[in-house]
Amino acid sequence: MRKLIAAAVALLVLNGCYFSRKKDDRPWPMDVVSKIEVGKTTKAEVLKLLGPPKQIIRLLESEAYMYVASVEKSSGLVLVVLNLSRSDRQYDAVTVIINRQDVVTAVGARFSGDDAAYGLPWD
Repeated sequence: MRKLIAAAVALLVLNGCYFSRKKDDRPWPMDVVSKIEVGKTTKAEVLKLLGPPKQIIRLLESEAYMYVASVEKSSGLVLVVLNLSRSDRQYDAVTVIINRQDVVTAVGARFSGDDAAYGLPWD
């Protein structure tokens, strides 16, 4: 009887749940990105506003500066023989195209990092 109670207590203790949040890099506020104007803003001003890019892609007549930040939220249920988990990763991303004269020719942004959500594993 004691072994059965000990086994039941052990099974109860080994179960649980968890929540985690992970940020990769820092997000850029929309008002900072809105200061970048096509045809007016220079490469130096972009670097001053956003800092160094995460990736630079060399194109034929220009360069694409890629800025990416992510937020990931995870939750899970841990049972002795079954583990269920769910992760939701959302990104804030800014892409700036700069021509050979060091002037911005295009800018695109997506801000969905705040949309990352916790949830049940079966959602």
